Amino acid sequence: MKSLISPQGGYASARQPGYGGHRPHGPAPHRRGTPLQFALTAILLASLLLLAMAAITRFAVGEPILPPWLGKLVHHPAPVLPVGMTYDFELLNPDTKRPLEALPEVGKVEMRLAVTNDSALPMTMRFKSSKQCEFVVRRVFNYVDGLFALPLEVWRSSYFHNFSERPTLLTLQPGQTKVYEAVFYLNALNARELPAGEYRVVANFDGWQTSIPIEKQQ
Repeated sequence: MKSLISPQGGYASARQPGYGGHRPHGPAPHRRGTPLQFALTAILLASLLLLAMAAITRFAVGEPILPPWLGKLVHHPAPVLPVGMTYDFELLNPDTKRPLEALPEVGKVEMRLAVTNDSALPMTMRFKSSKQCEFVVRRVFNYVDGLFALPLEVWRSSYFHNFSERPTLLTLQPGQTKVYEAVFYLNALNARELPAGEYRVVANFDGWQTSIPIEKQQ
């Protein structure tokens, strides 16, 4: 056993590397993650990215997959109808005035949006132009068993129409209804451009939107 008594009669310091005296210079050693930790992190990030892409695509076709409280954090707040206004959106056969269950191979589709003032006071809405309501037909492509959806616009009611850029007003008395209509024609020329599949018909009323999913069979 080595003596701790110095030749001068004192005690010699028993210094050991890393204990008591000065620590060695240089940065602390870096702990490297294990391959399992790296793989789990990559899987988590990839899952979050896929979920975000799915949420964005499903939201674009009007079928959000996120809960409403979480969707408000991810997406911009969507416009809403004024308090007290209700609506009714239908796709009709213009000849029979009955609701359509599927898009016809050749024929006509009548789109009808009715907005009603169900409040006890008059209601006035201001629009940026004379185009107060617009209808859009989109074909929906689904991927990964419907997890992802891509909407492709095939028709818009404002095509080849001139609208005044002057602001307009819509005033509805209590119980009064305003009806907007448009007709989509499926003829021998454009029927080939709309193959069988899933579609969505959208009504855009001053930024607020509602839609109806509909299929076109073979």
